[in-house]
Parts: sequence; C-alpha cells; structure tokens
Amino acid sequence: MTAVLAGLPRALVSAFRVPYALARRTAIVGASVGWIGAALFIALGPGSNRSVFGPMKWADFPHFYTLAHVATMRAGQLLYDTERLDALQRSLVPASTGGLFIPVYPPQTALLFATLAPFSYFTAGTIWALLTIAVYASCAWLAWRPAAHAFHDRAFVVAAIVAFPPAWQLAVYGQTTAIPLLAFTAAWRALERNRTVLAGALLSLLAIKPQFALVITALAILTADWRLMAGAAMGIGVQMLAVIAVFDASVLGAYARMVRRLPALRDLLEPKPYNMHSLRALTQTLPPAADWITWSVLAVAVIVATRIVWRGNTPVRMRFGTVVLASILVDPHLTTYDAAVLVLPVAWIGGLLLERRIDAVWFWQLVFWMSVALLAPTARWVPIQASAVLMTALFAGTIARAYPQVARAEMKTAPPASSI
Repeated sequence: MTAVLAGLPRALVSAFRVPYALARRTAIVGASVGWIGAALFIALGPGSNRSVFGPMKWADFPHFYTLAHVATMRAGQLLYDTERLDALQRSLVPASTGGLFIPVYPPQTALLFATLAPFSYFTAGTIWALLTIAVYASCAWLAWRPAAHAFHDRAFVVAAIVAFPPAWQLAVYGQTTAIPLLAFTAAWRALERNRTVLAGALLSLLAIKPQFALVITALAILTADWRLMAGAAMGIGVQMLAVIAVFDASVLGAYARMVRRLPALRDLLEPKPYNMHSLRALTQTLPPAADWITWSVLAVAVIVATRIVWRGNTPVRMRFGTVVLASILVDPHLTTYDAAVLVLPVAWIGGLLLERRIDAVWFWQLVFWMSVALLAPTARWVPIQASAVLMTALFAGTIARAYPQVARAEMKTAPPASSI
C-alpha cells in the first residue's frame, strides 16, 4: 500500500511535468490577471453594491454585515431566524435581495464583525477584504520565511503566493477563511516554542469554521494531548462567555438546533457542488447514503495516517503541515476560497524539503497543477474533481514519501547520544 501511495505522485508528475521557467511565467501572469480582475470586479459600478458584471460585490459578505448589526442590536433572537434575518439583510443591503443565506455560523461570528456595523456596506466590505488580504499575505510569508534562504528566486515566491486562485477569490467573496489562516499560523508559531496550551487556545478560533477542526480534534483525543485540549477548551470558553455577555445563553441552544439541521440543508449550503475541492468533491458523486459512509471511512484513514506523522520525530513544520493538509482534505465543505489555507502546508512542507535538499520536484509539480485545477474546476464539466485527486496525491506523497525522507534526514543531523 505504501508503495502505491508513494508511486501516485511520481506517476502524475511524469505525465504532466512543467518546466521551471513556464511555472514562473504562469505565476507572474496569473498574479497580474487574477488581482486586476478582482480589483475591476470591485471597482467598476461606482455607487452600487453590485458589480457591473451582475453579482454582488463580496457575495457572501451581506450575511456577515447583517450579523454585525445583530450584534450591535444585541438581538440574539434573530441569529438563527432565517426569515427575519433575511428581512434585516434586505433592509441593510437592498442590492442583496434574492440571495438567501442560511444562518449556520456560530454566534461568535456576529461579534467578530460587530466593529464594521457603523460603516456602509461598501466601506465595511472594503475593510474586510483588505484585512483578509493582509492576513493571507502575512501568514503565507511567515510560513515560508524559515525556508526562504533555501530558495533565492523571491519574485517567483511572491508571484506564486499572490497568484494562488483561492487567495483572490477569498478577497472577492468576503468570506471568513482569514480566521483559519490566522489560527493555524499562530498555533504553529506557538508549537515551535513548545507552548502547547497557547496553541490549543489559538486553535479554538477554528470554532468560526469548525469543519477545519475535525482532524486536530481527533488527533488531540487519540494522542491524549491534554494540554492542547485544555487550551482549546479555555479559548472556546472565552468565546462562549463573550456570546452570553452580548446576547444570552439561549443563542447557544439555537445554534445547536441549527447544526442538527445541517444534513437536511445540504443542497442549500452547496448550490454549486463543482466548487467543492476536498474528498467530499469525490464522494458526493455517489448516492447520498454511500456519500457520507465513504467520506467517513476515508476521513478516518486520513486521520490514522496523519497520526503517524503527528507522533513522529520531525520538525513542527512537517508534523503540523501534515495536520493542516489533512484538515483541508477531509473538510466536508471546502469551497475554492477556503482552499486558500493550502498555502500554509505547501510552504511548511515544501520549504522543509528544499531546506533538507530532498527531491521535491513531485511536490511542486502537484502544487502547480492543483492551482490550475482550483482555477478551472473540472467538476463543472465531468464527474471527477481534479483538484481533489491532486490534493489526495499531495497528501499521499507527504505521508509515504516526504515524511520518511525528512525523518531520515533528521536522524542524520541529530547529535550523537551521550555515552554517559
């Protein structure tokens, strides 16, 4: 089985190898075209909250803007009342009429956006987009910085980070993926300093998008990592106290009831299945019952494989990068903009391979084609989502190829044991 997993990335790379110069030019052109297009989408149509192309500017942001006003009104009874929340949204952002949002976010999300309530929709959206871009760029660079000395083509690095399609789509959609980016990056830095409780507290920010927390939660339980769990519990406790202070405890029950309804709301939450890119992008092509059973089996397999790396004796970047990659792979609702989090494990794992002078051609080739597949999702035309296949190959290669090589390199550089 290990030989099969190790051979999958190699076979894909051999068939679709891209020269360095072409990859570099593609990154530069992609960065330019992507961000110019995003800027024009937002800038054109002055005085309107809709782009001249038709869709809303920051398509998902009307919901968060409405939640911000709910927080300032302390109107907890509106948080999970779909009809009344929609009526408030239409009164605040008339241009958003016709786009019904299902209130599935935890109540602390409203507190996150509360400071944007005094601004107009356009101003608030601009502020959030700029914050999102700043978080993405900062997290990407922090993740890459330890390996920066091993790769001197800085222009290529910057272009690749900026050109990554989920990044500019995230800025255009106005989503909350900046929070997982920030949580994972800050937790990594805490783990590098052996501050596990702090790392757990920082990872509690994933409660905003709890689907990203499936793998790390399972690993903390399986490995009995009480410090990580204690930190997460404290962080979530602080968030719940803030929610109760602004609203009241009843909103927690309302949120729990909404979570129980999620399976029945699947079609409403995924109106464009071709924009899904994790394992669910592959299993959702199966009949409904087989979909979730197959996804569950695959998710367990990914968690078991990740546990091997998590417990191994390799740098934090290798171990935590694998955890984040696994978290993205098993995320049951990974849309294109959520895939922006991929920049972290790519920087951590790929950078470590370069530092240790380990053959990483297969890794970067998969990253290149995965970026292309995220830009043009194949599930729009055929049943198979190429990005999900490539992401699975990247994970398989990390487990079966990169991890053993890094582990061997660490053993060679480890100081000899004391004879005392």
